[in-house]
Amino acid sequence: MKTLMLSTVSAFFRQRAGMFFVFLGILFGFLSGAEHHAFAVFFLTGSYGMAYLFGIWLAYTILCAQFLIQTWKLPTYTFVYNARIWPAEIRLIRFALLALGFLQPILFYGIYLISISVQDKILSRLWPVIPFYLFFIFSIAFIAEWRVRNPVLYVAKTNNSFFKSPFPRPVSWLYWAIEWMFREKGITMLAGKLGAVLVSVGTMLYYSTDNYDIRLPAVGLSLAYMLNLGISYEFFKWESQVWLWGRSMPVSNARRFLRILAFHAIIILPETLAAMRNGPLNFVEIIQLYLLGLALITLSHLFFYRKNGIQEDSMGAYLFGFIGLTLLILYKIPLLMIAGAAIVFSFFVFPKWYKV
Repeated sequence: MKTLMLSTVSAFFRQRAGMFFVFLGILFGFLSGAEHHAFAVFFLTGSYGMAYLFGIWLAYTILCAQFLIQTWKLPTYTFVYNARIWPAEIRLIRFALLALGFLQPILFYGIYLISISVQDKILSRLWPVIPFYLFFIFSIAFIAEWRVRNPVLYVAKTNNSFFKSPFPRPVSWLYWAIEWMFREKGITMLAGKLGAVLVSVGTMLYYSTDNYDIRLPAVGLSLAYMLNLGISYEFFKWESQVWLWGRSMPVSNARRFLRILAFHAIIILPETLAAMRNGPLNFVEIIQLYLLGLALITLSHLFFYRKNGIQEDSMGAYLFGFIGLTLLILYKIPLLMIAGAAIVFSFFVFPKWYKV
């Protein structure tokens, strides 16, 4: 059972680390405690609150089930079919425990809903959560049972698609990186850009309510750019786990640094365009904010190389770095000076932190 949990549940959270990193940034960086409380009260008391809650949890359960089905088809997971020798009752219990491992995020949110319902004295509205839990647990357990009863012999096939592009596939490192991100980490890309764009739009809408200077959008958009760290982390994993031979190629450090800079210059475009669309900023101010965001996300990305991809060791640097950046902005240090200093510093520390 321990092997099953480590090879399946742990693999799920490890492969989706970037996605959860982005969601945490949205939930705890964008929403305040009052807004979390308002959402919980809506789920508990709103006319369609429980329906929305069920839909959100159902989407997450489908994500877990899809991962389970696809993963257990791989040649390295043929050992899971030995679970058929367990008695049916034992197998059901163990698959239910496996489902609980997958459903940890919604279980923790259920605890939060319980605390809110007790605090606001609306405990009687909480009862649908229990049937939801049972439905999702047994859904994943049923899918696991179905998979072990229907083993799949994995055979790689050539994909003969009906439509073939007349254009040759670009021979570009940057294109391959972005293509991999969209194909393999599409949910992380979607969630990351959604959170960043929402923060960007919210900042610009607030900026439009009064006569503020550029410091307000500089702080707000810096937070929006930082929400791309989940995408940046997945890019680091692509370099360190998928594109392994790329590190041994005879490429200069300057060119490698420019590749990283170009990748992040592309991924922060949506929130920059959203800020330009929803705020009364001129072109020069937009360029300043864009260069500041590019310098910030590039420097933050380099900490993954320094800490060997361990996110916990980098969180302190991100937190205190953002506080320091906010103070520099509030003291009216020119944004171009901050961005230039960050880019120059990143360029010079890159050879030391980038481990081939």
